[in-house]
Amino acid sequence: KQWYQRRVAITAGDVLWVEPKYFDKTKRAEFEKYLMWLVENRPGEADSSQITIVLALGDVGLTEVDVEFIKYFINIFMYYTADVMKKMIIHNMHWLLNGVWKLVSVMLSEGAKKRVLFLKNKEVNKHIPEASVLACVGGPDPFRYQAA
Repeated sequence: KQWYQRRVAITAGDVLWVEPKYFDKTKRAEFEKYLMWLVENRPGEADSSQITIVLALGDVGLTEVDVEFIKYFINIFMYYTADVMKKMIIHNMHWLLNGVWKLVSVMLSEGAKKRVLFLKNKEVNKHIPEASVLACVGGPDPFRYQAA
């Protein structure tokens, strides 16, 4: 599985962990439906909690980039459900992806750009309690989602 909800952020709200290196482009339609379902049925929805999204990009290169999905993802979290996303943490983005960010950032409002944080290793601890940071971004939590 390339993404899953686990733990909470320091400022409360759920954390959505996304690991694009596991993304299967052939299952994009299924993934998009699941993403929408998760956003609309998230735990804490009743109390208007917001989601912190962590994109773990440590091992992601240009071959894993899916521009169509990026557009879909942006539309969901920046426009359709703008009140849902508290912030997006982009962790350890490879320099080769800077060009992708330049293309994506053009599609975002200034307010949306301010909610996107580019962080390295221990900087994540400022936003997610250290004990809850997953190993995929350098934390102590060894959790790995396994489909049932």
